[in-house]
Amino acid sequence: MKKNYKDIFIIILMLSSLFSSSSLRSMMFPGWGELNEFKILSESSDLENIKYIKKRSNSLMIIESALWVSFLTSNELSKSYKNDYELFGKNNAGVNWLGKTDLYAANVGNFNNFTEYNSYKLLTGQYNDIYPEDEGYEWDWQDENSKRLKYDRIRNKSEKTDKIKTYMVASLFINRIISTFDVLSIKRNHGRLVTFDVENNSSDLKFNLNYNF
Repeated sequence: MKKNYKDIFIIILMLSSLFSSSSLRSMMFPGWGELNEFKILSESSDLENIKYIKKRSNSLMIIESALWVSFLTSNELSKSYKNDYELFGKNNAGVNWLGKTDLYAANVGNFNNFTEYNSYKLLTGQYNDIYPEDEGYEWDWQDENSKRLKYDRIRNKSEKTDKIKTYMVASLFINRIISTFDVLSIKRNHGRLVTFDVENNSSDLKFNLNYNF
């Protein structure tokens, strides 16, 4: 029990140290670090001179929120479209989706049936791409191209929304980099990036160089 209390105490100290850093706050949520800098500087600076910091903070937070909304929306849409095309393929072409890849899903939409696909691969010498028989790779649209094309349209929507989700993840990462460097720029502009402490002892004079992150 004492060990649990000790672990909790250590975690609280670590979180307190983490949240005290403007740069680390920006890594967690862009704009948060700028807001922290604004609060610190507002105690000793003219508010007119630091008003731009709060504007940057608001802008970055709005962008971050919009990116998260886009990420979550595209993620849900991608999963919804995937469920739709898998169900459509199963009901209309007898597709067994167990253990199948996105490439297999694309092939189901590009070829009328399993035999047509394998024949094409044999003809073009792509022997390694042939699907084995009687292992659950069979499908057959029974020459109903309208259904196959409808399936492929839904699959393409799933693929596009999944790409948007990937772009949003990259954008979230970039937004954090921008905010972190912005905080460092604010610290530098207001003399908070590097500070000096002087210790005057009876025997010597000591200078301490401190970096604030």
